[in-house]
Amino acid sequence: MKIGFDAKRAFHNLTGLGNYSRSVINSISDTQPKSKLYLFTTSIKKNIFNPTNQNIQIIEPRKFINKNYWRLKSVNRELENLNINIFHGLSNEIPFGINKKSVVTIHDLLFLKYPKYYNCFDRKIYAFKSKYACEKSSQIIATSNQTKQDIVNYFNIDEKKIKVIYQSCHNDFIKCEENEKLISELKEELCAPYILYVGSIEERKNLLFLLQALSHMKDVKLICVGKKTKYYRKVQEFIFKNNLINRVSFLNIKDNRKLSLIYQKSRGLIFPSIDEGFGIPIIEAMYSKVPVITSNKSIFKEIAGANSYFFEQNKLDSLIEEINKIWYDSKDRDDRIKLNLNYVQRFNEKKQATEIIELYKKLI
Repeated sequence: MKIGFDAKRAFHNLTGLGNYSRSVINSISDTQPKSKLYLFTTSIKKNIFNPTNQNIQIIEPRKFINKNYWRLKSVNRELENLNINIFHGLSNEIPFGINKKSVVTIHDLLFLKYPKYYNCFDRKIYAFKSKYACEKSSQIIATSNQTKQDIVNYFNIDEKKIKVIYQSCHNDFIKCEENEKLISELKEELCAPYILYVGSIEERKNLLFLLQALSHMKDVKLICVGKKTKYYRKVQEFIFKNNLINRVSFLNIKDNRKLSLIYQKSRGLIFPSIDEGFGIPIIEAMYSKVPVITSNKSIFKEIAGANSYFFEQNKLDSLIEEINKIWYDSKDRDDRIKLNLNYVQRFNEKKQATEIIELYKKLI
């Protein structure tokens, strides 16, 4: 089988879409050593992704060709010349005019559900590309049942065309290995009990709501890990005004082994996001054997399972109550961690790869 992938995000994106792309490519390459995988990308950044498996070939546009147009449309010639059996758009889009069997993964339609969090131009581009991909692809993969329902509602797509295949997280979180060197490097950050926030510092992720809860609590410290956006200014202002400077710290962590250790040493993950298409930090935390607190929105109940802690969305007292439950040791806390560790095993790369390959085979 010859499989083509839109691999731009795999080589350029360090967060959700990039992590997903690398996970799918690596797991399918390992599971299907006799298949040939072609990674189509406008350029290569080996410091982000450097696949070494023999069954992987990287395809870039030739010199003097507009890279964006190549990815948008001209890549179809490459698909024909290489006799690709199936093409997988890993991040909400496929080439225009594609005449090969194709699959697209739709991660979320949050730009339609919450337009105020996106600028007008980006929102229109995302909507156009996602709708086209959903209509023209042979099959759609949704990363959650919530995303599947959103595709049906916003694009009027037959639900039979959509298959939910859950994603996994990086193996560094699944292994959860103690590392004395990393512990030493992070000694200062990990010296006191803390709760953890992981995610971009942007409005939709709702960090201010968590900080409001923190301002009503004593002694609880917070570590935040994530890319900063202009929303960070609002966060800083709140921290200064409410005397939280000594209780909130921001870390720039790009090493998953370090981030895994930060999870493990925390009292638990607080995931206050307004909405998501999946929510990878939730499963990273469960694999890291710490409790999870998130809102009672349906997407979070779907991913976090029955044994995480849920607060009523937009209810500050409810969030404070749940934080108190994980801040102190208890049998309930320990039991939930164990149950979540069993539950999270369903989110793994082998299962993800097996289900995606089965989908490919049905199409060709």
